[in-house]
Amino acid sequence: MPPETNILVIDDDVPRLKTLSAGLQDMGHKVTTAAIGREAMALLRKQPFNIVITDIKLPDISGREILEATKEINPEVAVIMITDRANLETAVSSIDEGAYAYILQPEAMNELKIMINNALREQELLIKNRKLVDSLQHSNKSLAETNRALEQASHAKSDFMAKMSHELRTPLNVIIGFAELMLDKVPGEINDEQRQCLDDILTSGQHLLGLINDILDLSKIEAGKVLRLTNIALPDVIESLRSAMMSILDARKQSLDVELEEGLPMVYADKARVRQVLFNLLSNSTKFTPDGGKLKIEAVRDGDWCQLSVVDNGTGIKEEDWERIFDPFYQADSSMPKREEGTGLGLALVRQIVEQHGGRVWVESEYGKGSRFTFTLPLADRVQRRGASEREDTGC
Repeated sequence: MPPETNILVIDDDVPRLKTLSAGLQDMGHKVTTAAIGREAMALLRKQPFNIVITDIKLPDISGREILEATKEINPEVAVIMITDRANLETAVSSIDEGAYAYILQPEAMNELKIMINNALREQELLIKNRKLVDSLQHSNKSLAETNRALEQASHAKSDFMAKMSHELRTPLNVIIGFAELMLDKVPGEINDEQRQCLDDILTSGQHLLGLINDILDLSKIEAGKVLRLTNIALPDVIESLRSAMMSILDARKQSLDVELEEGLPMVYADKARVRQVLFNLLSNSTKFTPDGGKLKIEAVRDGDWCQLSVVDNGTGIKEEDWERIFDPFYQADSSMPKREEGTGLGLALVRQIVEQHGGRVWVESEYGKGSRFTFTLPLADRVQRRGASEREDTGC
């Protein structure tokens, strides 16, 4: 119960009004009384009340008008109607109009006490709920503002990285080009020590260029600017990629098998980006698979999605690293030395590209025995069905 409960009692029967007032005061409530409706209206506008108890029949205005005015001033105020049996139907209908309850004359104070206590408990819950809703709305507003600020910061970061990548690529390409010219002896002969230095310059320059290109790709993908979605046939993409990977695989005596579900439908995706995802996953697998190891690409239909996997029998990944390896620049520890240093962005690019297509990517691995990287792409007929359904919903 609130520390001080204000109750307004309205009744033109003065003896009954005094009796009610005395009984409520004995319960510990602060009571204000009014004998006519106009006086009650003035009091309602002047001060707040928790409970209003009103006779349904007053000499100037009705109890239902009191109810309506009370709810307009404060919807949380509990209104209890006093009625006789002749006006019982009117009292019952007032409940539908917002009254908390009604009580028959002569009033039983125990029954009225229970009504008031219940009404005050409900009122307290309503006030707490309102404060909670207000707090949640304020939190949501603050969260939305924070998200907008983060989004703006993310766009600013992506723009900065894209501009810096463009600025860095030009001089870096010049460095790489001159290193290649000198290694080809175009300016003149070089000795073994000079060749070693130029090889280091070329290797480091190419690594740095790869890092810059990956950063530029990641910035574009985060900005959502790069996808060119069409219906594509995965067998063609995979066959083209296998041909491109053969020189790397042959040098390491690694095999690459392809297992595609028969009659695999087309997917709705960006062909170049799907190829990039598969290339990044295969390149990652070749680095962590020993010479003579086995790699495999699998593709199956899974409902409205195509599920593709790149499988290897390499060093595997510890379970605590399964999520973190998709973070930019994170590289999991491995007991097996890598043949070449990666940029740390390959798997981050994979996740960004896949999620831009509406799919998801994950890894399953047994440390020391191999890994399976799996991602999903939407089937073309799924996208077409959804598009047709949306057109029907809009009447287009």
